[in-house]
Amino acid sequence: MAHSSNAGIGSFRTSAADADEGSATAEPPLELSAFECSLDTTSLDQLGEVARALPRAQVHAAFGRLPAVQELALLSTCHRVELYLIAERSRPTYDVRPALPGAPEVWREYRGAHAVRHLYRVAGGWESLAVGEREVGRQVRNAGGAVLSRHPRAVLRELFLGAADGAPVAPTALRGAPSVAAVAADHVARILPTESSRVVVVGTGVVGRQFLEHLPPRVAKTVVYRTRPPSDALLGATGAAVLPIERLDEAVRVADVLVLALRSDAPILGARDVPTDRPIVVVDLGMPRNVDPGVRRLANVRLVDLEELRSRRVSGVSLSAGDELEDRVGRAYDRLERKLWEPSVAEVYRAAEAIRRAEYARARKFLGRLDPAQEVAVERLTRRLVSQVLRGPVERARTLPAGTRGNRERQRALELIRPAPGDP
Repeated sequence: MAHSSNAGIGSFRTSAADADEGSATAEPPLELSAFECSLDTTSLDQLGEVARALPRAQVHAAFGRLPAVQELALLSTCHRVELYLIAERSRPTYDVRPALPGAPEVWREYRGAHAVRHLYRVAGGWESLAVGEREVGRQVRNAGGAVLSRHPRAVLRELFLGAADGAPVAPTALRGAPSVAAVAADHVARILPTESSRVVVVGTGVVGRQFLEHLPPRVAKTVVYRTRPPSDALLGATGAAVLPIERLDEAVRVADVLVLALRSDAPILGARDVPTDRPIVVVDLGMPRNVDPGVRRLANVRLVDLEELRSRRVSGVSLSAGDELEDRVGRAYDRLERKLWEPSVAEVYRAAEAIRRAEYARARKFLGRLDPAQEVAVERLTRRLVSQVLRGPVERARTLPAGTRGNRERQRALELIRPAPGDP
C-alpha cells in the first residue's frame, strides 16, 4: 500500500481547469516509487540487518532480475536505507517487495510526488537524526551518480542531483527540535559524575562534531579520528585533544564516557574492549551499530544507543519546510513526469522505423544496383527524413505541461503522431 501521510502534496498537481476536463486521467506508462527503511519504520537492529543485506552488488543483481524496473537507485545514510525506482505502471511495484530484505512492515512506500517530496526532505536534512546535516546532501548526490538504468532518457539521476542542489536545507538548530547529537550531549552532561569527567568521541563526521560542540566547556574531551584529523577550528572551539584510531585502546582505558559515531559494517567495540574496573557510559551513535549489544550486559556499563536517544527528542514539533519545499518539489515532479512518457515517445519512433523499413524494402527493387556507399546514403537519408518529420511534433508533445490536463493532451498527441502500419 502506498504511504499517504503526505496528504495535500498533490494540491499543486490538479487545478480547476483540469477538473473541467472530467475525472478520467491519462497516466504516464512509468511510475516513480520509493521504499524507505529507517528508524521511523523499524528498530535499529532490523535497520542494521537491512543495511548489511543490501550492498551495491546485491542491488545490481536484483536490478537484473526485475525487467519491469527501468531505473533503480540505492540511498544509504547513517540511519536509513532507501530504494528509488522507475517501473512500468502496468506491472505494479508491489512485485518488487519480495526482493526487499527484512519483513514487509519495515518498509514504507511512497509514490509519485510523495516520493519526490520525501527525497527532497531527506536531501535537505529534514528527516535526519542530526537535523540540518549537510553530509546527507552529498550522499544523495552520490546515489544519483550511481543510478542503474535501462531507460532511454535519464530520470532518477536528474531527480537526485536536483534534490542535492535544490532542496531547502533545514537549519542546524531548530527551536524545540535538537539534533540527536545535541540530545546525546545533553544527556551525557546530565549524567557525568563530575565536570572533569573524561569524554572520548570516536568519529569526526557531522554527528561526532555536533556532539563535541554541545558538550560543556570544562569537560575533558578527546576526539579519535579514523582517516583525517579534525580541523584546528573544531579543536580550538572545543578544547579537545586528538588521537588516531590506532590509539583507540589507549583512549578507552581512561574514558568515563565513550561515544562512537563511525560508519562501519560491523561493531568496532565489544565487551572485551571495555574497562571493567569503573563505571563507564558508552554512547553508540553508529548505524549499523558501532557497539556490540553484548556490552549492555556488563554491570559497570550504561549503554545508550540511537533508539533511546530518538525517544528523547522533543515530540510534537513540526519540521515543515513550508512553501519553498512544496514549490521545488512541484517543479521537480513536473520535469520528472514528462520524462515518464518516454516509453510512449520511443514507441512512436519504433512504429515509424518499422514502416520505413517496410517501405524501403518495397521500393528497393526500383532503385537498381547500388554500391555500398549508395546503400549507406539511402539508409541515412530515409532515417533522417523520418526523424525530421517526427522531431517537431514529438518535442511539442514532450513540452506539454505536466498535470492532469497536460497528460491527457500528451497522450492524445502521441497517439495521433504514432503512425500505424499501412499509413502512407
